[in-house]
Amino acid sequence: RRTRASKERAVLCDETSSAPRTGAGRTWTSSASDMVLELKPVGALGRLTTAVEQRTFGSITLPAVVECTDPTASVEAVAAWATKHQALFESEMRAHGAVLFRGFPMRTAQDFDSFVCAFAGWEDLPYERSMSFAVRECRANRICTTNEGKSGGLIFHHEQAQTPLWPSKVFFCCEKPGDPGDGGATGLVSSHLVYERLKERHPEFMVKCEELGVRYTIYAGPEQDRSKGAGRSWKSFFHVDTKEACEARMAAGGWDWEWGRGPGGKKLGLEFLRCVTPRLDAVKLVPGTDRKCFFNQLIATIANALEFSNVGCDGGGFDPLKDEPTQAGIDECVRFADGTTLDLAILQDARRICEELATDVQWQVGDVALVCNYQCMHARRPWGGAPDSRKLLASLVAEPECTSNGKPLVV
Repeated sequence: RRTRASKERAVLCDETSSAPRTGAGRTWTSSASDMVLELKPVGALGRLTTAVEQRTFGSITLPAVVECTDPTASVEAVAAWATKHQALFESEMRAHGAVLFRGFPMRTAQDFDSFVCAFAGWEDLPYERSMSFAVRECRANRICTTNEGKSGGLIFHHEQAQTPLWPSKVFFCCEKPGDPGDGGATGLVSSHLVYERLKERHPEFMVKCEELGVRYTIYAGPEQDRSKGAGRSWKSFFHVDTKEACEARMAAGGWDWEWGRGPGGKKLGLEFLRCVTPRLDAVKLVPGTDRKCFFNQLIATIANALEFSNVGCDGGGFDPLKDEPTQAGIDECVRFADGTTLDLAILQDARRICEELATDVQWQVGDVALVCNYQCMHARRPWGGAPDSRKLLASLVAEPECTSNGKPLVV
């Protein structure tokens, strides 16, 4: 069918290609005059459709969108429907990088948990076992808040790619969107497209990323710091109660560490930890495809460097979207695995590339986004609302085997 809205989407979204594109259940071309959109049902409760959030670059349209077609559907019925059509949703995620489910009856953390649990064979990665930098609160069985820190998640990143334990997929659910004008959308960007553009602009840098890998330096205190986006304590991060147990974990995983030292040699109390990860990949193949992705936490290190420079202090007194670290600050937080430095100017360009290629999910109540953590980076957009006026929940799906340079990592 043809509509003015669909023609406008063709003009707004197709930025690099006029070739026809297809997805499960629909076909479209990028010329507004030739726009043909075929919507097909997904069982009795949903259909593949379009939304203003979609943006197309070449062969990649992000995200795929599935809308509810039965406003009376129960949470139990939707969970059974999701299980029945899981293979289709997995196919859509591989093709697009993310799937946005809209109009379904997810209103509480328990509703969201029922939907997540409907995906058979997807093991939970609970916050208690994860190595997220963020401070989070558990809300239900497999559900937690996104980030309790004031400045967390504002720069594009792959979830927990700076650690030896990352999720393969991430679910987000909007329990309460920000008020109009307050912001709070979530940005998505194709990591494969970022990789390709960085290869064009900075080929030598990308060769080093692929061949050398990187090591991240983490600074943490003994207690959770809710004033920071990267404020998790070393006790919570390594899931231990004592320094001795922490050192045993780090030794087993190939970490280096030092107590009482902050960035730039800053002296801290002996309860503060500086630790360096084992070698981690900076580029990976998207599982099940031949596409490479810029799978790392290098861009987000721009914000982490600012926060880590204030380890041991409340808050930070900085704006991660405006303030910039120094090259020395970046060097204190990440290096290539051979010890050489990463050029801050290139990281800033990678950040700009993400913004050039990004699309924003404008959250509605009950929205669920299923995001492939390899194919997509995500970022919280600025939000100026009152506390608790925006509530976004998350659930992480475990990666069965996290590897670096083709070898399993010890967690």
